[in-house]
Amino acid sequence: MVGERVVGLRLMPGIVTCDTESDKEVCGRTVVIATGAQKRRLGIPAEHELTGRGVVYCSTCDGPLFRRLSIAIVGGGNSGLEAALEMEGIADNVHLVSRSGLSGDQVLQDKVAASPTIVLEGYEPVKILGNDSVTGLVLREQATGAETTLDVEGVFVEIGLRAHSDFVLDLVETNERGEIVVDGHGRTGIPGLFAAGDVIDMHDKQVIMAAPQGARAALACFEYIIQRT
Repeated sequence: MVGERVVGLRLMPGIVTCDTESDKEVCGRTVVIATGAQKRRLGIPAEHELTGRGVVYCSTCDGPLFRRLSIAIVGGGNSGLEAALEMEGIADNVHLVSRSGLSGDQVLQDKVAASPTIVLEGYEPVKILGNDSVTGLVLREQATGAETTLDVEGVFVEIGLRAHSDFVLDLVETNERGEIVVDGHGRTGIPGLFAAGDVIDMHDKQVIMAAPQGARAALACFEYIIQRT
């Protein structure tokens, strides 16, 4: 069913019912939630237009394309700090931009402080410059309101993820980011309800990690069903 959005789940003995936005009902003895997560956007001019043309959301995936170039990384948490360390040996110049200071693990902060990365705390991205590709990033200093422009060819957005779990927040256990907590077999703690992929509480968000989780959840579904037949 392509294009159908699930907006709620209803649990009955032996049956899980998915309610869709178009008022359809889909019933199953088990359900695997694999709705993924979405990178948070900056929401500033030219971000959408230049995505894939210098605006990227994964340093691991796209970082090597910026070898010997100048880049700005937006985000002061672990994602931003890790991206800065990863890009240190790839890009010529790395600027780490944070609205309200660094908030990642201290060990990462210490490593970034000892690296050539230029840390800009208290700056807010205002606009991305460029026509066919990124040529700069306009920043506004939070304290004074003064604007400055970084001459960069890449803008790495590393401000976290939003898990697509809104429709089950009242059913399953989630962490502070809304990611579903599961055991090693993808079980949520609710009988018949499983989860896998980027929507679950795991550190690494890559397809190669999500695929085996999906397989484990499918096998767990099979085991669940045959034990109740």
